[in-house]
Amino acid sequence: MNDFKDQQAVSYRNKKVLIFGLGLNQGGVGSAKFFAQEKAVVKVTDLKDVKTLKSSIDQLKRYKNIKFILGKHDKKDFSWADLIIKNPAIKPDNTFLKYTNKIGKQVEMDMGIFLQFVKPSQIIGITGTKGKSTTASLIYEVLKTKFHNLIFAGNIGTSVLDKVRQIKENSLVVLELSSFQLESFDKKKVSPKWAIITNIFPDHLNYYPSMKSYVEAKRAIIKYQQPGDTLFLNREDKISTSSEFLKNLYSKIIFTSKDDLPKSFKPSLKGEHNLANIASALLVAKNFEVEESVALSRLEKFKGVEFRMQLVNDYKGVKIYNDTAATNPDAAIAALETFPHSLLIAGGMNKNLRLNDFAKAIDKYSKQVFFLEGDATNQLKKLMKRKNKIAGVYKNLSDVVQFVKQVAKRGDVILFSPGATSFNLFQNEFDRGRKFNEAVKKVFQN
Repeated sequence: MNDFKDQQAVSYRNKKVLIFGLGLNQGGVGSAKFFAQEKAVVKVTDLKDVKTLKSSIDQLKRYKNIKFILGKHDKKDFSWADLIIKNPAIKPDNTFLKYTNKIGKQVEMDMGIFLQFVKPSQIIGITGTKGKSTTASLIYEVLKTKFHNLIFAGNIGTSVLDKVRQIKENSLVVLELSSFQLESFDKKKVSPKWAIITNIFPDHLNYYPSMKSYVEAKRAIIKYQQPGDTLFLNREDKISTSSEFLKNLYSKIIFTSKDDLPKSFKPSLKGEHNLANIASALLVAKNFEVEESVALSRLEKFKGVEFRMQLVNDYKGVKIYNDTAATNPDAAIAALETFPHSLLIAGGMNKNLRLNDFAKAIDKYSKQVFFLEGDATNQLKKLMKRKNKIAGVYKNLSDVVQFVKQVAKRGDVILFSPGATSFNLFQNEFDRGRKFNEAVKKVFQN
């Protein structure tokens, strides 16, 4: 069931498809485009209004078979649909999701549709709380030296359905997978032939009812692996290497460690924690028989992924890093450990995560901290012992960047690593990252 152009088993022509949550992360746009191009009758519903969703709507204007219902949801649209494609961020207890289950409608995410067009034996799946984007990018970089029909997809800011038409019988797909996307694997009862887990820490506890349910969602990446499949595990990670997590496993396990890297290895990528990600990519490359010298050369030159400890400016000896992708405290702690004594911009909204260790890290490693407003910030302020390090709480990034410039001196590092979300101020972490880069460009003019 490969080579999309020859795919006859699944047809969506004239099917009534409801996109439940258009959003601004491109996932909803990609789904709407896919079904419109497949000649389905498409409706898009989202609680956000036209103005907020303009950037997404503009990409869909040319499709005459898409109708928009914005600023509200209506049960009649859910009753109308043959198929409902839900945004991954929509929680299971959503009123309209409960209604669709009650009336027996088929509900999928874009990943569920993607899995109709690709076999598990073609998938190299990467997940983890931290480092999955970097590790997936590293793996893609080294494998493309050997494989010409290699596709990079998943949790990378676009819909997986944008890549469906590129898939051939001999394609390999490097697939970055969030816990939400892995729910589709669990539903289809499949796991990737090659699975890589970077680590598992508490996250998304504003979505999952418990840490146990979050871990179980991650477990879908290995749950249905078969004999002959391979699992790459970070030896230092406690949860993914536990006997409970690995119960009933049939695949071969390859443990990875930063100690697998040669002593002479000199990465361009910043951060001690990234050595584990690089080591995972190296062992995956070895598994696919990529020449070691070629793999190491690519891995040494890799400079990182946008919005993940990204160097955005070096202004008169002041280095400015954008780590907006650090939406949980553990990721921000790793960034602080990489850049001790930095001028930290952090805070925002909490995801029901414990912030004690983050507060301790701010006390220990930051020179000063500039907070964005939100409930996580309120908690961090209470938890911090060295309150003299708190420069202030700000409503927008322009003000923060302006103030931090006034105190920065040659040799300083300005680190934007929130350790929280900011849905109270921004559309998502990528919007937050773009706005930070814009503010830096405006304020730090040479």
